[in-house]
Amino acid sequence: MNRESRTPSDLVARARAGDVVAFDALYLSCQAGIYSFIRSQVREEELAADLTQQTFVRAWESLPRLKEAGAFLGWLHRIAANLVRDEVKSGRARLEVIASEMADDPLATPSTQPGPEEAAISAGLQEAVWAAIAELSADQRGVVVMHHLEDMSVAEIARALGVRPGTVMSRLARAREALRKRLSGYLEDSDVKL
Repeated sequence: MNRESRTPSDLVARARAGDVVAFDALYLSCQAGIYSFIRSQVREEELAADLTQQTFVRAWESLPRLKEAGAFLGWLHRIAANLVRDEVKSGRARLEVIASEMADDPLATPSTQPGPEEAAISAGLQEAVWAAIAELSADQRGVVVMHHLEDMSVAEIARALGVRPGTVMSRLARAREALRKRLSGYLEDSDVKL
């Protein structure tokens, strides 16, 4: 398989045509991010894992209806957000996360290896950051995870959540301000920027 045929858009196009191997490659590249997004919204690890699987099952079943291959990641997050919302409405899920569980959960962090700067952040600061994120509203937590941990653009997040880009920017701004206030003691002593 040549390098060009493995681009995300090409994988989506091939998966839409029924190529299970292409969909498996998409799953492998997106699974940790989707789990992280869901885990930032629900308390139970097992439920987050189950909802992650359900997200990909629904994506596979609905993939032929996806209009734009480049919108796959946002579309996948929208499926995940809808599943979380349905679980919360049904009363089977709670929207609070425990910061210590998130700090200990390797799938709740970005899927790339941390660089020297991230490695230098103390365990205390990491726990404080996760505790502060856990105190955000579900809307703010979701956009923070998608933007800062999954490197999604504002436009991608807006498509994923079905809101305007201005709404995403507003949620990010409010979340950053709340995090600045909660982490002010740590921020004075470090080079961490929110």
